[in-house]
Amino acid sequence: MLVIKPNFSIPEAWENRTEKVLVITPDGLRLEASGEFSSTHVNISDPTAPIDQRWRITLWLTDRTKDEVPIGSKIFVSQELKDALVRDAAS
Repeated sequence: MLVIKPNFSIPEAWENRTEKVLVITPDGLRLEASGEFSSTHVNISDPTAPIDQRWRITLWLTDRTKDEVPIGSKIFVSQELKDALVRDAAS
């Protein structure tokens, strides 16, 4: 399992989900992976940090390792998931 911390706020009415994603490595290799998108608490010691920074979306690739998904890889998701994640950010 590989845990990835994208920098997404948790949208309103968010429900954790699992879906297939496409990984394209820096050398162009295309891999399908099972992704779990979950709300995750980030332990921040600064008491003035906003709640939005304390709770973020985390992606777990449950069937891939860091050797299979090197730094610089791109992860593509469904349009529906993209819309759910960026809807609030665009507002």
